[in-house]
Amino acid sequence: MLNLSLNYPSVPKEMEIFREFTSRLNERDQFDLLHPPYDPLNEYALSVLGSHLRFDPAAVAVTPVPSANSGLFTIAKYHRPQTAGVAIEPFTFPGWRMIASDAGFNLHVVESDGEGMLPEKLAECLEKNDCKLIYLQPTLHNPTNAVMSLERRMAIAEVVRSFPGTYIVEDDAYRFLHADPPPSFLELAPDVTMHVFSLSKPFNPMLRSGYVVHPAELLKGASNFVKMTSSGTSTLFNQFGVQVMAGGWLGKLADLKREAATAGRVLMESYFRGKEYLSHPNSFHYWIPCREPEKVTAFLLSRQVDVSNGKMFSLTADDQYIRVALGGAYDAPELPEALRMIAELT
Repeated sequence: MLNLSLNYPSVPKEMEIFREFTSRLNERDQFDLLHPPYDPLNEYALSVLGSHLRFDPAAVAVTPVPSANSGLFTIAKYHRPQTAGVAIEPFTFPGWRMIASDAGFNLHVVESDGEGMLPEKLAECLEKNDCKLIYLQPTLHNPTNAVMSLERRMAIAEVVRSFPGTYIVEDDAYRFLHADPPPSFLELAPDVTMHVFSLSKPFNPMLRSGYVVHPAELLKGASNFVKMTSSGTSTLFNQFGVQVMAGGWLGKLADLKREAATAGRVLMESYFRGKEYLSHPNSFHYWIPCREPEKVTAFLLSRQVDVSNGKMFSLTADDQYIRVALGGAYDAPELPEALRMIAELT
């Protein structure tokens, strides 16, 4: 099966880095790393994370999580007693959609354009609804690949600050693929931002290490949600993740992954020349209009090619799309034939 639905870009260098890390461990460290962490974020780890994500560790709090989805689940469970609604864009990450719905949130769709959510429409939504959370993917949005400009980000932050007790949930999963992204909401507005960061995409999905960076007054006791749903975080992965960030490896890997994305894009363009779709020069996923997404995805699955039905991502009637993700298959020998089939079907 050629999997063009999951989107975890990986390069061989990742395993080399992990082997080097483990080879330098003495016997006592090897034993200690197999136990759950008592204090997963010491001063050094906080400093490394703050440097990587560009925040002041003294000005915010950090909740360690094993994955971004765990962080999103924790945010949803913590905030559901405080608010009934989440402001969301017309297309969104299905994982958050499922998490929010499971927690019992009402999802309020905010009109958006090619950059993402419109600030004036967000203000209207917050005025009309019991809605204290705004879910955003401002850099290489999944699935549309939209990148929100600095001006738009600042305007949205201003709107959010005008509604006390309202917060942005910033899911920047694909930020590392953008060569020069605008500042994150965490950088621009740490007082109203809960930033979810995971190493599963910038490094590898085997690295179960992530963080929610948030205002200190929020998520008190939320680590209990993490313990109940995933038995907490891993000492091995926490320490390895810190070393990957401290050693500058994420930047080097991002360069390699952007090169891989470019190679995938060249192949994609050779089959989709003249066809309409949304992407970004450094992205692995493509948002493709499709008149019959159920029929097309079912046919492709019968041919051992798995792509995502756009209905998973859409919160409106505008749902005739498929998403093709090359993150796990950009160098697969079966990919050219699969792209040829997809181009013919769409």
